[in-house]
Amino acid sequence: MDLTAFSQESFDPKNWINNVFRSQEAQQNRDQYASSLVMRLQLAIQEVNNALEETSQQVVGSLPRVIRDIESLGHEVAVLKNQMNSVRQDIEKVEQNTATSMQTLVKLDTVKSRFVASSQALREADNWSTLTTDIEEVMDSGDIEAIAGKLVALQNCLAILTHAPDYEERVAHLESLKVRLEAQASPHIVAAFQQHNLEESVKYARLLRSLGRVSELESYYHKCEIGQLAIVWRGGVEGSQLSGPPVWLESFYDKIATLISQQLRWCGQVFEGSDPSHLLSQLAASSLTSLDPPVSQVLAAAAKQQEEPLSFLVSVKTAGDNFLHDFESTVGTAKPGQDVFIQSQHIVTQAVYNPLQDQVSKYQEYEEALLLSHLISADIVKSDLSETLHGLREYCGKLSAQADAAAERCLKLTNGWSFPALVRALATYLEQFTSRLSHAARNVEKQKASITDDWTVFTTCLNLIQAAGELVMAVDSTEHSLATRFTNAAAKFIWDPVTPLTATPDLLLSRERVEGLKNMVTKVVEEDGRLLESSLTQAQEQCQASVEAALHTIISPVSSQLASMPDLPAWNTRQGAAAHLSFSFSPQEYITQIGQYLMTLPQHLEPLLVNHSPALNRALQEANTSATSPGGRVVSESEVSAADFLINSVGQNTCKLYTDAILKIPEISSSMITQLTTDIDYICNILEDLGVTTCDPLDKLNNLLKAPVEQYWKIAPGNNPRLIAAVRQMRNIPVQS
Repeated sequence: MDLTAFSQESFDPKNWINNVFRSQEAQQNRDQYASSLVMRLQLAIQEVNNALEETSQQVVGSLPRVIRDIESLGHEVAVLKNQMNSVRQDIEKVEQNTATSMQTLVKLDTVKSRFVASSQALREADNWSTLTTDIEEVMDSGDIEAIAGKLVALQNCLAILTHAPDYEERVAHLESLKVRLEAQASPHIVAAFQQHNLEESVKYARLLRSLGRVSELESYYHKCEIGQLAIVWRGGVEGSQLSGPPVWLESFYDKIATLISQQLRWCGQVFEGSDPSHLLSQLAASSLTSLDPPVSQVLAAAAKQQEEPLSFLVSVKTAGDNFLHDFESTVGTAKPGQDVFIQSQHIVTQAVYNPLQDQVSKYQEYEEALLLSHLISADIVKSDLSETLHGLREYCGKLSAQADAAAERCLKLTNGWSFPALVRALATYLEQFTSRLSHAARNVEKQKASITDDWTVFTTCLNLIQAAGELVMAVDSTEHSLATRFTNAAAKFIWDPVTPLTATPDLLLSRERVEGLKNMVTKVVEEDGRLLESSLTQAQEQCQASVEAALHTIISPVSSQLASMPDLPAWNTRQGAAAHLSFSFSPQEYITQIGQYLMTLPQHLEPLLVNHSPALNRALQEANTSATSPGGRVVSESEVSAADFLINSVGQNTCKLYTDAILKIPEISSSMITQLTTDIDYICNILEDLGVTTCDPLDKLNNLLKAPVEQYWKIAPGNNPRLIAAVRQMRNIPVQS
C-alpha cells in the first residue's frame, strides 16, 4: 500500500477514501475490499508504532552521552573566555608602556618623509632646469618621440613643483611646448588618420595621450573623417540628377554607416580608454550637421524637380530610417547616465529627420496636387451627360483606393503623424469630385422638357441617383478604412523619446501640428469621432440635392401639364358658359396624358425590380424627401425596393401638384366639380394600381368637392384648414355661423 499520501499537508481523508474505492477491485466487492483495506491499515499502524517505539528507545539511550558532551563543551568555553581576558590585559599593558615611544616614532617618520619630499623636489627642480635647457635642442631636431619624452619628463617634474612660487609660469611654458610639438606632429597624425594606418595612429595617439591631449587627438580624427565625408557629399550631390530618386542621399548614408562599422574596432585600438561607440556617434552627428550644402537645401531643390514629390520624400524618409537602424545596430544605444553619448545620438536623429520638416509642412499641398491630378486625368466630365454620370459612378469605386494609397504614403512618410493634413487634402479632393456630381445634377434638371419624348433622360435620372449613393458609400468606406489605419498608427505613437534614437512627431512637425495631431487622437481614438465628418456631410447634402433634382426631372411631365391647368377654358366659368361647354364622366385629355405617363413608369423601373442596387437604395435612404413628398418620409432599409419608393414618391408628388393646381381655380360650378372629381378619381385609381400607399391630399380634396353644400361643414373637420377654406371659396359655400 502507498502511504505517501498520509504525509502530505493537504491530506483529506474523504478524498483518499473516495479515490481508493474508485479502483476496479473495490467496485467488484466493496465490503470485502473495505475489510481488507482496514486490515492493511491496522498492520501499517502497527509497523509505525513499532518504528516509533524503537526510535524513542534509541533517543533515550543516547541522552547520557549527549549530556556529557554538553558539559564538556561548557567547560572548554569557560577556559577560552579566561584566556581571552588574559590576552586583553596583556595588550592594554603593552599600550600603556609603549605609547610615548610610538608617538616619537611617528614624529621621526614624518620628519623623514618631509626630508625625502624636499630632496625629491630639489632634484626635480634641478631636473626641470636641465630639461628646459635641453628641450630647445631636441625641438630643433624634429624627433617627435624624443620631444615627447622630454615633455613627459617636464610634466612629471611639474607635478612635484605644485607649491613653487612660479608654478603657473612653468605650466604656461609647458603648454606652449606641447603646442609646438603638436604643430610638428599634426601632419603625421592627419596622414595616419586619413590612411587609417593603425600602427602610426596608435603611436601618435599614445604620444598625445601621454601629454594629456586626448580631446585634441579626437578632434584631429573627427576633422579628418568629416573632411573626407564632406568631399563625398558634395561630389554625390553635384554628380547626381536631383530630379530622380535620392540616390545621392542613400549612398552618403551608406558611406557613413560603412565607415562607422569599419572604424568601430579600429577606434577601440587607437583611442585607448575612450568609448569608440561614443566617439563614432559624435563623428556621425558632426558630419550630418556640418554638410555644405545642407541636406534641407538639397531636398528643397530636389523636391521642386520631382513629378511626384511625395514618392521622393518617402524614399528620403526610408533612407533615413534604414541609416538609423544600421547606426543603432553598429554602435548600440546610449544608456541612462551617459549624457554626452545620449546627446550625440539625439543630434544624429535630429540631423536625419529635421531636414524633412520643411517638406513635411507642405505635405497637404503635395497630397492635394497628387490626388487632384488623378481626378483630372480621369477626365470625368464629358459633353454627353450619360457618359459623365458613367464616369462619376466608375470613379466612385476608386475613391476609397485613392484614399488608402494616400494614407499609406502618410504612414511611410511620417508614421501617420501627418494624418490631420491628409484629412484636409482628402476633404479638398472629395469636394472637387462632389462638385462634378453637383454640375451633373444641374445638367439633369435642364433636361426636364425632353423626358416624355426621350426616356433616356429617365435613365439618366436613375444614374444620377446611383452616382450620388455611390459617392456617399465611397466616403463612408473611406472613413472606416482611414479611421482603422489612424487608430492602429496612433497606438504606436511615441510622444517622448524612449531612447535618443527614437523617432517622435516633433522631429518632423511644428509645435502647432503636434498639438493638432494630439487633438485628432483624442477625437478619433478616445471619443470615437469621425475623420471625414465634413466630407461625409457634404456628400450627404449633395446626395439629397441629386435625388431632389432627379425626382424633379422625373415629375416634370406631370408638373408641366398641371402648370397651365388653372388657366384652361374648362376651368373659367365665363368662357365655359359662352362656349356651352359640357362636362362628362370621362377624364380630360391632359389628365389622361398624366395617367399614361404614370402607367409607363413601372416598365422603365423594371430593371430595378430585377437587379438590386445598393447605391440607389443608399441614396434614397440619405435623401430628405420633405421637398418632394408631403410626409417628409425617407426611404429605410425596410423598403420593398427602390422602384417602389420612386413610384410612391412620384405618385405622392403628383397628388400634391394636382391639389395645388386645383386650388388655384378661382371659382367652380357644379358641372366643373363633376369633371374635377372624375379627373381626380381617374388619377387616384391609376396611383392605386401602381401601389401608391396614399393619395393625400388629393383624396381629402376630392371628398370636400363631392360633399353636398348642406353637409360641407360636417365633413370638413379633420382636414387641413387651408384646404377647407380654399374649397369653400371655390364653391361659394357660406361661412359657418
